[in-house]
Amino acid sequence: MLEKLRRKLGSANRNFLVLVFRRGYSSLFNSLPMQYTSLYMKALGLNEITIGYLRSLGDAASALTSPLLGFIADLKSLKKALMAVMLIEVLAPLFYIFSWDWRLLIPAVICGVLTMSLTNVVEVVYIANLLRRTSRATGFGITNTVSTISSLIAPMIAAVIVESFGGITVQGIKPLFIVQLLGLVALAPIVVVFLQDISGGGELKLREEFKGMIEMLRNRKWLQRWILLEALGGYVWGITMPYIMIYAVKYKGATPIILGLMGSALNLASVVAGVPIGRLADKIGRIKVLVAIRPVFYASILMLLLAPNPWYLVVAWTLRGLFFSSTSVWQTVAMELVPEEERGRWSGIKGLISGLIRIPSAPIGGYLWTYFGPEAPFIVALLIDAFIRLPLIYMTPETLKKKEYFALYSSV
Repeated sequence: MLEKLRRKLGSANRNFLVLVFRRGYSSLFNSLPMQYTSLYMKALGLNEITIGYLRSLGDAASALTSPLLGFIADLKSLKKALMAVMLIEVLAPLFYIFSWDWRLLIPAVICGVLTMSLTNVVEVVYIANLLRRTSRATGFGITNTVSTISSLIAPMIAAVIVESFGGITVQGIKPLFIVQLLGLVALAPIVVVFLQDISGGGELKLREEFKGMIEMLRNRKWLQRWILLEALGGYVWGITMPYIMIYAVKYKGATPIILGLMGSALNLASVVAGVPIGRLADKIGRIKVLVAIRPVFYASILMLLLAPNPWYLVVAWTLRGLFFSSTSVWQTVAMELVPEEERGRWSGIKGLISGLIRIPSAPIGGYLWTYFGPEAPFIVALLIDAFIRLPLIYMTPETLKKKEYFALYSSV
C-alpha cells in the first residue's frame, strides 16, 4: 500500500510527508472550536450583524496580506511564509482565550480568518510544486483525507468538553481554545525542524511584483474568470458560515452532541470520498467532477432548512462532507492555471482581488438574517452557486491533459 502510494505521488518526498503531518495535526486542533466560534461571539453579546462585520475585518486583512505572502513564497522562502502562517495560527486561540469582552474578539477573528485563507496561499503552493500534474489531484486528495481523518473525532471531543464545562456558554466554549493553543504550540516545532525549503532566493521588490501580478492577469481571461468564481464563492460561504451553527442551535434545537455528530459525519464522509474523488478527477477530468458533485451541496442546504428534527442535520452534514471531498479537485485546477514559478503570485493576486470583493459578504448575511429571516442567507447562497457559479465552472476548460493551461491559451 505504501509503495503504491509512493509510486502514485512520484515527486513527493519528505517535504510532502511533513506537510501532510502538519495538515493533520493542525486540522485536529483547529477543528475543536470550529463549530463554536460564532456561538462564542453570541455568548459575549454580539448579534448577527456585528458578527458579520467582525468577519469582514478578517476578510479585509486576509485580502491585503495574501499578495505579500505570495511574493515571499515565490521569491524568498516558502518555509518562511509557512512559519508566518503558523505564528498567526497560534495567535488566534490565544486572543479568543483572553476575549472577556466582544471588542477583544477583533484580533481573534482577524487571526482566525487569516489562518484559513493564508494556509491556502502557502500550503497549497508547496504541495502543488511537489507533485506531478498527473497525480496532483490524487495528492491533494490524500492530503485532505489525512487532515480529515485526524479531525474526525474532534467534534465529539469538543462536544464532551463543552458539555463538561457548562454547555454553550462562554465558560463552556473557552476550554476548546485552550486545548487548541496547547496542541498547536506542542507540535509546530516538528515542522520547523524537518521541513526543507524549496524556494529560490529572488529579490523582493513590492512595486515591481504588484505590476507583475497585474500584467499576469492582463491577457489571461481564464484567470480573471477564476477570480470571479472565487469571489462569488466568498459570498456563498461568507453569508452563511458565521450563522450556520447559530441557526442549528436556535431554530433546529441542536445540542453540543448533535453539533459533534454533525462535524464527525462531515469529516467521515469527506474521508471516505476524498481519495476516490481525487482519482476520478485524475482520470476523467477536474471540471466534470466539480460539476457533477455540485447538487450534493444544494441537497445539504435544503435538508438543513427543512429538517423536522435535529437528527436530520447529521444527514445534511454527511452530504456536505461528500461535497467537501471535492476540495482537492478545486485546489488542483487553481494551481494548474499558471506555471509553477507563478503559483505564489497567482495565489496572492486572486486572494487580494477576490478577498476585497467579498469583504461585505458576512455583514450582508447578517442583514439578510435580521431583516428577511434566518433562512434567507442560505437560500441566497444556494441561488448564487446554482445559477452563477455552476455555469462558470462548466465553462472552465479542462486542465487535466494540458501541460499548462496558460501556455495553450495565452492568446485569449
